[in-house]
Amino acid sequence: MRYTQYKGVVEREYKKSLRKIMYELCVIEELDSVNGALRLGVAKTIFEYWRNFYRFDNHQRLFDQKVQELDKLHFLYVNEGKKEPLRQPLSHSEESSLEGFKEQVEKMSAYYRQVHTESDGLAVEASHLPLFEFVEELLQRYETGELLEDITRKSPNIKKG
Repeated sequence: MRYTQYKGVVEREYKKSLRKIMYELCVIEELDSVNGALRLGVAKTIFEYWRNFYRFDNHQRLFDQKVQELDKLHFLYVNEGKKEPLRQPLSHSEESSLEGFKEQVEKMSAYYRQVHTESDGLAVEASHLPLFEFVEELLQRYETGELLEDITRKSPNIKKG
């Protein structure tokens, strides 16, 4: 018998599509190829073929999940890149202050996001983006007081000034 003939026999027996049957066996019940083949009454190689075809192997599902997460991140970067805050002039360009530093970091982050978006993350220059995002996060933690709390918790000898 061929794969399609086995498929027809299994689908008639379970009264479901093969995809749903394989999902239940591989994802929900987490059966290995030997036990899954025994349950369906087919050869192990046929079960493995179907599992790989529907991408229900553990490694395949993990890989597909990571690809979806990366696609979501790319979608976020694309949407942030469309804001284009780079065209607005700097409002703190003539001073050396925390607000000026924060504004310049935001502009550089926006620039590197745009470079990352346009090059699909392949530009060498886009490698600076995580650094600027980290600095933005530190600035936010400083403004909310979280950074000071961390310092005092981790170094009890430091006195507030």
